[in-house]
Amino acid sequence: MRENLRVMISGGGTGGHIYPALAIAEAVRAKYTRAQVVYVGNADGMEHKLAAEAGYKFVPISVAGMTSKNPLRVLQVLAKNAAGVRQAKRAIKDFMPDLVVGTGGYACGPLLLAAAELKIPTLLHEQNAVMGKTNHILSGKVSKLCLTFPIKALPAEAARHAELTGLPVRQAILQADKQVGRLNLGLAADKPVLLLTGGSQGARHLNMALAELWQELLAADVQVVHLCGEKLFAETAELAKKAGLPVDFADNKAKGGFLLLPYLHHMEWAMSAADVVVGRAGASFLAELATIGRAAVLVPYPFAAGNHQAYNAAAFVEAGAALLIEDDKLSGGTLRAALQKTLFDIELNRQMAANCAALGHKDAAAAILAAAEKIMRK
Repeated sequence: MRENLRVMISGGGTGGHIYPALAIAEAVRAKYTRAQVVYVGNADGMEHKLAAEAGYKFVPISVAGMTSKNPLRVLQVLAKNAAGVRQAKRAIKDFMPDLVVGTGGYACGPLLLAAAELKIPTLLHEQNAVMGKTNHILSGKVSKLCLTFPIKALPAEAARHAELTGLPVRQAILQADKQVGRLNLGLAADKPVLLLTGGSQGARHLNMALAELWQELLAADVQVVHLCGEKLFAETAELAKKAGLPVDFADNKAKGGFLLLPYLHHMEWAMSAADVVVGRAGASFLAELATIGRAAVLVPYPFAAGNHQAYNAAAFVEAGAALLIEDDKLSGGTLRAALQKTLFDIELNRQMAANCAALGHKDAAAAILAAAEKIMRK
């Protein structure tokens, strides 16, 4: 395979689609030193910012998700995505890629549809245990479908070219170190650490449950790293003020074993620093968790498409890597009970961490590149 490979990649809407795309892009550039990679997506989406920060040229196209059943709105969405397909075709003809990769979210739909129509080798990665709407539509049209979890109910045309590869994670996650993470976040090396994250958007229910326990955890010498979400920071910070806890962490360093941030770009620091991680059950988050190997308490988002987070979490619970709390049963009390087991039972914590690490696919990026190379040779 030639070194000056040309790849277009897309995935958007949430970090769950964007980070796998960036991990694949990173793997391409690592293996093919003269490769050219461009990121395609929504100019107003999270993917634009993250792709630019990672050093990729960004090509904006028109995209929209089907969030309404209103006939007028449906027509508007269809028109916008049709325009996106036309824009994607022009971008493809200008760039002339050897490969087009999508990782889900409606942002990748127009690009992969355009590439498939132009007979460009296309690879689609599905992160979840249940396929999303966009990926379901695309799965039979692409050259190769890569899966994180076995999916039994695949469309027949998709099943013929599906392959189980796992979910790729960034090099920073692969190289994460516990003591480095603690040092960078101003945490003590010899005290337990609890991390709670609601993902890129935050999760109010998780924030409220942990806020009830801040004081007693800190009193028990547990350090707390709480990533509450950009939109939920003000209200969570207000709770911290009322509890007499600090809220200004301009340097991302904990104060008195407490760190409250809206978001952390270096998630590898927080995840590697932690002894227990509390979070939702998005596939990218779980893949990073398994790569680092930590005991977890999972609270699947109940409104995820196809209830896919519940299926994702089930794989970790069945492997003995996590405890499950259903969202409607989450409270300070149920979270406290779960932490009594996962955080304070040292032997259980170690076993859960080992079970979690066993679920990791550290070679996922290499497996995806191998699959891509096969379709480019045809």
